[in-house]
Amino acid sequence: MNQILKHPYTSFIGPTLIFLSGFLFMAHAQGTPELPVKVYVMVGQSNMQGYGHVGGAKPNTLETLVKNDSAGKYSHLTNADGSWREREDVWIHLDMGAGNEKFGGLRPNYGARDGFIGPELAFGHKMGDSYDGKVLIIKTSWGGKSLGNDFLPPSKGEYPKPGKPGNTGFYYHEILRLTKQVTENIKTYFPDYQGQGIEFAGLCFHQGWNDQYGGLDAFYEANLRAFIDDIRSVEHGIGVPNLPVVIATSGMLSDQTSSLIVQGQLAMADAGKYPELVGNVAVVSTSEPYGPEKLPFLFPASESPRNQGFHWNGNARTHLSIGTAMAQEMSKLTQPKRPSRLAAHGTPEGVRLTWQIGSVKPTAIKLMANGEELEARLPITQTTYTDRTALPGTNNFEILFALPNSEIHKLSAQSDTSIERLIAYKTTEGIVLNWTAKGRYAGFKIARDNQVLSTNIPLEARTYTDTNPPENGVLTYYVAPQNGNSTIARTTLSMGQPNPGQALIYEPFDYPYDPKAKQGVRTSPSLFGQGGAKGTTGVFKSVKENERWLPLIQPGGMTYGDLPTNGNKLAGHKWSGGAYVELDNSLSRARLLSDGGTMWISCIVYTGKSGASISLRSADMNTGIGLRMDGREHQTIIIKDGEQIKRRIGAVTPKKEVFLVAKLTWGKDGEDDSFLPYWVPPELTLPEGNARPAYPYQIDQTQISRLVVEGSEDSYIDEIRVGPTFESVIGAK
Repeated sequence: MNQILKHPYTSFIGPTLIFLSGFLFMAHAQGTPELPVKVYVMVGQSNMQGYGHVGGAKPNTLETLVKNDSAGKYSHLTNADGSWREREDVWIHLDMGAGNEKFGGLRPNYGARDGFIGPELAFGHKMGDSYDGKVLIIKTSWGGKSLGNDFLPPSKGEYPKPGKPGNTGFYYHEILRLTKQVTENIKTYFPDYQGQGIEFAGLCFHQGWNDQYGGLDAFYEANLRAFIDDIRSVEHGIGVPNLPVVIATSGMLSDQTSSLIVQGQLAMADAGKYPELVGNVAVVSTSEPYGPEKLPFLFPASESPRNQGFHWNGNARTHLSIGTAMAQEMSKLTQPKRPSRLAAHGTPEGVRLTWQIGSVKPTAIKLMANGEELEARLPITQTTYTDRTALPGTNNFEILFALPNSEIHKLSAQSDTSIERLIAYKTTEGIVLNWTAKGRYAGFKIARDNQVLSTNIPLEARTYTDTNPPENGVLTYYVAPQNGNSTIARTTLSMGQPNPGQALIYEPFDYPYDPKAKQGVRTSPSLFGQGGAKGTTGVFKSVKENERWLPLIQPGGMTYGDLPTNGNKLAGHKWSGGAYVELDNSLSRARLLSDGGTMWISCIVYTGKSGASISLRSADMNTGIGLRMDGREHQTIIIKDGEQIKRRIGAVTPKKEVFLVAKLTWGKDGEDDSFLPYWVPPELTLPEGNARPAYPYQIDQTQISRLVVEGSEDSYIDEIRVGPTFESVIGAK
């Protein structure tokens, strides 16, 4: 909540000195050691990601520009030995999903991937040079994304919170998720952070290509106007009203002058149309040279590394010009006047509060926790404070600013430091509990069912081993802090044989995890030699008879919505070649492998850079069907004559468990087989329509006799089910 309270509390402002009397303007133990970190968010699609070439001898690569720089224009980009300079005062974070995360000091190679730059390089150098404190750039840009769907602001779409790529507004919410993740964990990403506070200082926007299609261009201007309001708002966005925004128009469209996209972008700087944006929004037109220096944007293919007709032809100079122009426009914009963006989150030291001061400096600050004044003496320039008295649980904070015009400006925030993500899993040493807890605790208490296991777990502990659990039944574990009134964390774990429900094949990887096992150690226990799952016979074996790189059982099973889950999960290794287990004749007995028969398959996956796959195959591995996930997309796979025929289902959801379900119908009388994937929601209802089907195919499904799992060490597979109906693969009993 962010509002102006005009004299609601006479004890605070009548006269103003009464409000000031509780404050001493002096250095405090938590006083700000230096200027706050200025944060800039860079939003867009592939041109904001950046495809400006770093290396190579072609025209206008970054390497060529530096090599031919007799005037020293680019000397700030390199060290004395010619290596790329990495700035210590400008930090950058880039996360494009599926494990593609990197962060550090600003340097080249923070474009779409290594070997490329985007506008961030020149922008970061300019902003860093103009500020005495630290600068942080958070890049939230993904290729092929439209404003009309992927970045659609909530107030325009009024859609439910999206859960996966392709859902309306998914990447709008990714902007918020990543900015929150990075700023709340800034010390983890950037160890040089010294608690000086955080100030969101601006947002850069460079996007538009994908709104050319499907009629989205007709709504572009309205969507962009709503995006600016929403991303600034407390309700839907970062929480900084009038946050400066710089837009670079979309380049290389087929008709720049008549494009509704470019017109919509330019309209944001039209004072007659949007007078409220004057001074806080600027637009850089990339269809003409910029500023007194006449910075060029579009170069012919003969002066560029590539001849593409998009991605600015890979021209590094273009990306430097865009970043420079954006920085210059950003420096002209007016910063918000009033304080904003009170944020609260738990840390081991207590609840950390951050806020930012506007251009109109307050004359006094009062900080409240749960209706009581905190014992703080806050200098008027301070922008962060840690409440070390906050007990575990929900805490409500208010900060009141006395402004020079005698108004009181109030910001509110809430923090819940209850235990999060309690999981229980089987190991060779017993049942291990792990939990996440962000707060200041006196210690923890642990119980199993109605039995107290311990009341004196140390405050720094985040794990506990129950060394003597019952062998059967469903166990319920509870973890609670020794102090405070937080919600008690609860989780269940099934002992004994997992219940397969109606599934004919059920592999929950319910094998004990060995805490001493490590990837790549020949003697480590692994999936090999494990067995006994429903519908299988024997044990898992290596596809390539390679025991060097072993797929390992990993602690804690994955979950998805209402799906019943058991056991642990599987992590492969990209060099292992995978593992297989023989199937019994359950599928044949149920006639699921007969022509005209139908069967369903499902699994939970978490995809890293290299991905994973599950498949049902013949003994010679040359025939089968399956589901595959690489670092970019989910796919159906058909294995015919040893060749894998892949087709995209949809984009990978970054760093999140995804439930994949597919229906297979075997053709008869010469008809093609059918393989239809579905995106099933957490409530486990069958969608009305399927996702993109596999290519038409015909295989001899009667040869299927193996379950095969493959993957990399940063991807996980769990809860594989095969059965005759949709209900059988969602855990129905």
